[in-house]
Amino acid sequence: MSETSSTRAHHPFSPSTLQAREACPHYTPLQGDSAASRAGTLQHDAVENEEDSEMLADHEAMAVAECLAYADNIAKKYPGAIILKEEYLPIDDEIIEFDDGVVDATVGTTAGYPDYVIISADEKTAEILDWKFGKQPVEDTENNLQGIAYMLGVKFRYPEIEHCTVHFVLPHQDYIDKHTFELTTELRDSLYLRVRTIVQRAKYASTRKDFSLARPSTSACLFCSLVGRCPKVTELVLNIGKKFSPIQIPETISPNMVSDPTDTSIGLKVAQVVAAWAKGYRARVTERATVDPNFMPAGYKLISMQRRDVVNAIAIADLAKKLLPADKQAEVDKLLDIPITKVEELIEIVTPRGKKTKAVAAFGEELAKSGAVKLGNPYTLLRQCAVNNNNEK
Repeated sequence: MSETSSTRAHHPFSPSTLQAREACPHYTPLQGDSAASRAGTLQHDAVENEEDSEMLADHEAMAVAECLAYADNIAKKYPGAIILKEEYLPIDDEIIEFDDGVVDATVGTTAGYPDYVIISADEKTAEILDWKFGKQPVEDTENNLQGIAYMLGVKFRYPEIEHCTVHFVLPHQDYIDKHTFELTTELRDSLYLRVRTIVQRAKYASTRKDFSLARPSTSACLFCSLVGRCPKVTELVLNIGKKFSPIQIPETISPNMVSDPTDTSIGLKVAQVVAAWAKGYRARVTERATVDPNFMPAGYKLISMQRRDVVNAIAIADLAKKLLPADKQAEVDKLLDIPITKVEELIEIVTPRGKKTKAVAAFGEELAKSGAVKLGNPYTLLRQCAVNNNNEK
């Protein structure tokens, strides 16, 4: 069985973490599995292997096809080119060693697996393509440290490279951002120094438990597993709590000091206040953006949503079974206590390619007619989106 993006080993300071680590050296990526990450992994593997998967929805398979076509169109410009797919590219040959003496067998100050790399026959030009199947925007390519690290890895393997174009392709956002780097010795050295500095500071921070180098920021904190224990984040939260509600806050509150029941109780109240502030602030901004078309926060867009409450689970199961082959119908009964989206996923999996979206839509229409679900009131919410002047689409 070949390696996939979910099973291959990753560098402890991988390129995908560098942007957040530059913002905060203590950044530690969240670990876990989600529907979005699983879908992204499936799509990455489908592009790499050039194979469809019944687990992909129609729109996901279409995104895979777009990436394959994009790569093919660029590769055609380079007859006799070297093509690299998901190959491990370190930026140098150093061995990672931590300040406490622990040595990691991983080679390279940092190293990663660029999705698709084209090296011209004369090894003077490179094109690096990276697929982003999520809904989060990415840092502009010119400053994107993941792309920069990939480029340094290509340069390390092919030292004669003079021109390198990095492409970030976001098919679900109908968006492509790219930048061409003229890899002079000066530029290469400055980018290399920047990446090494980030990694060295992160290595140092990883051996310290005092969060002395922590710097709260949205780019790091939103996806950091240490956010609930970081005292710098606590300071920020307490300041918000003091401004939003005049409650007593002892100076001893910190995420690492939860032994005193009294202080812990007050800390939980502060957390409630900050959560209320965040919810209220977002609601006020959403309301303003909804009524005023000229008021829209940069990097956000409004989307409409509507909840579906289950009224009759048995009726939902019966409707789903009509759209499933006999050998799959029994699986529906296992999903009666699970959200409707799980039933829709099952319908997508067993429906032939090209008909998946229509099958799920038909199921939704039948649910609405049957009365098995009750639709809640429509509502709008703000969602982050890509913003860049280099949008090619």
